[in-house]
Amino acid sequence: MPRAMRFRTPVLLTLTFLAGCGGGADQDDSRHEVEAEAAAPAPAPATVPLGVEDIERWEKGMAAELAAVRDAGKQLATASTGQDTLAAVMGVQEMTTAAIGARAAGVDLERYNALRSDLSAAVAYLTPHLGGIDTTMLSPDQRDEMRQMNAAQLKQMETRVPPPVVDALRPQAEALRKMNLELAGARLKSAGM
Repeated sequence: MPRAMRFRTPVLLTLTFLAGCGGGADQDDSRHEVEAEAAAPAPAPATVPLGVEDIERWEKGMAAELAAVRDAGKQLATASTGQDTLAAVMGVQEMTTAAIGARAAGVDLERYNALRSDLSAAVAYLTPHLGGIDTTMLSPDQRDEMRQMNAAQLKQMETRVPPPVVDALRPQAEALRKMNLELAGARLKSAGM
C-alpha cells in the first residue's frame, strides 16, 4: 500500500468515528429529555386529597376566571351580531372559564374542578354568614348548632380536604368566599341576568 494511502486511512477512520460521535451528543440530550419527562411528576388526579398549595392555585384560577368573565361581559355589551352575542354568553359560562382557571392554577382541568369544588364547599362551611344564612338573626344556641353542623361537614370532607388544608383556609376563608361569590355574581351580570 502506498504511503499516502496508509496516512489517509487512519484519518478517514478518525473522521468517520468523530462524525458518528457528534450525533451522540444530540442523542444523549434527547435521552436526557425523555428521562426528565418520565421523572416529572404526573398531574395530580382529582381523587388525590388537596394540599395547602392548592389554596393558592384556586385563588389564581378564580382570578383568571373572573377576568375572563368580565372580558366576556364587555364583549356582550358591544356585540353587534348574534354570533358575537353567543360567543360572549358562552364566554361567561363555567364550562368555558374553568379551562382558563386551570391554566392559571397550573393544573389540569379535572384537578382544577376538584379543588375548586372542594375548596369552595370548605370556605362556605367556614363562613356561613357570607352568601347564606343571616347568622345575626339566630339565637346563640342556633349559631352553636350551625357551627357544629359545619364542623361535621368539614369532618366528612377530610379525605379530600385534610385538616391542615382547612387550618390554612381559616384565615383566608372570608376573602376567598367573597371572591367566589363575586365570580358567581359576575357570571350573572355579564350574561345580562
